[in-house]
Amino acid sequence: QLGSWVSNQRSGYKSFRAGKKQSICNGMSEYRIQQFESIGFNLGNKTQTWEAMYEKLKQYKAKYGNTDVPIKYVDNPQLRSWVGHQRSGCKNFRAGKKQCYRMSDDRIQQLES
Repeated sequence: QLGSWVSNQRSGYKSFRAGKKQSICNGMSEYRIQQFESIGFNLGNKTQTWEAMYEKLKQYKAKYGNTDVPIKYVDNPQLRSWVGHQRSGCKNFRAGKKQCYRMSDDRIQQLES
């Protein structure tokens, strides 16, 4: 349910930024955009979100010497989930499956470095 809601918000954001009628923008407004930005939520470019999480993983590795983020990592609870998705994505991408979390050879190379 949350994933669908986020997708709708991103769609509304794109429509709003493109100047389309409010009725197809899922209620998006400058106020709502500010609300999302105030919590660090990126409505726009998913590549930026991936890069930001990758940077957080690099910081984690520099601090702890590994990328084994614990399930209850209090400094950034989303990081564990993101790492899990990346591992699944790598596995699925290498197996030729379509569900691979936008994985690519470049991303796999970054994650393995």
